[in-house]
Amino acid sequence: MAYFYAVFIAGYFLLPMAAGHRRLYYFLVLPAVLLLWRELADFYRRNLLAGLLLAYAAYMLGTLAWSADFTAKAALQTALYAVSLLSFCLVSGYLWAQQAGRLDRYAHRATWLAAAAALVSIVAWYAGNPFPASRLEPLGVMHHQNKAACAYGVFLVLCMHYTFGERGRDNRLVYALLGLALLSLVLLTQSRTALAATSVGLLALLGYRALVIAAIGAAASWALLAANPREWIYRVDAFSFRPGIWERVLQDMQGHWWFGHGYLIDRQVEAYGKVFSHAHNSYLASLRDGGAVGLALLLALLAVAATWAWRLYRLRAERIYLALLLYGMTAIAMDYDRLLVHPKEIWLFFWLPVALIMGTYPGRHQPDLARYPENGP
Repeated sequence: MAYFYAVFIAGYFLLPMAAGHRRLYYFLVLPAVLLLWRELADFYRRNLLAGLLLAYAAYMLGTLAWSADFTAKAALQTALYAVSLLSFCLVSGYLWAQQAGRLDRYAHRATWLAAAAALVSIVAWYAGNPFPASRLEPLGVMHHQNKAACAYGVFLVLCMHYTFGERGRDNRLVYALLGLALLSLVLLTQSRTALAATSVGLLALLGYRALVIAAIGAAASWALLAANPREWIYRVDAFSFRPGIWERVLQDMQGHWWFGHGYLIDRQVEAYGKVFSHAHNSYLASLRDGGAVGLALLLALLAVAATWAWRLYRLRAERIYLALLLYGMTAIAMDYDRLLVHPKEIWLFFWLPVALIMGTYPGRHQPDLARYPENGP
């Protein structure tokens, strides 16, 4: 099971097409997860965070019943997405707790793989596009700039954790260089969402030491935009659309505040005389689809996850869980829409941190169970 899981994670960086990556999960990982249902049920018994995750998913699926744009095909597809996502979260936390040593090694290898993919993407893109003005489009499954940058940014935070937590100067130097490759990709995609999330995650992880990295990243980001005045004007103008989009989503909630419009409502938003594809905020998307009940369930889930992550930090000095969680929470506040989706980048940068906390905290109250800081791969 752990091997199948590792292959799926590696597929984010190695496979050329998103459709093939999804099939990898549906035909390789999901059946294996379903075979573990007894073990998973026993492992998550009386787990508050797992209960809230199931409640959020069940309620959002329940809103299909009053969706104005309901179709049986779309409803079945949404249910499949939800089952896939839940299985990913449950098995991620389970493996992280039950096979700690192996998953630690996989996490290190995934960081190396992400850095290598970032470097190859940078070289391949700028071999045929203007440097540094053009926005980098990474190779493979994660080619959309914002989504890819957020996924790579998670590994940047993890890489900085290894840089400051590894024993030995050589190990720290290696992870610092890997982090430089990942930071370069985030900057060259010119994704403000990823840069903001990275800044928050690194501040939670490193404290005041992250201010230098955040300042360098912000300055480099604006310098890249300034290198292409036309792109700079477009990007600044595009960012200013978000408040109007969010305002329109709230205006459209009239008469649907408690239970929302239903999960299959059209996501498009009309604002500023334009039509935008989505709400650019997953919290508002949960409000739009599930009303105050849906948003409250999401916030309760994240509040428990944040509380558990904070306690892991206070009890075991493990900042990485809180850093990764805040990273994901920041990213979905500035972009994205629905959270119950098929295998996509949001599984890595939002749901995976929740899953790791869900599997780690209940069994990590005792002093002798600490995983971090570890000695490396």
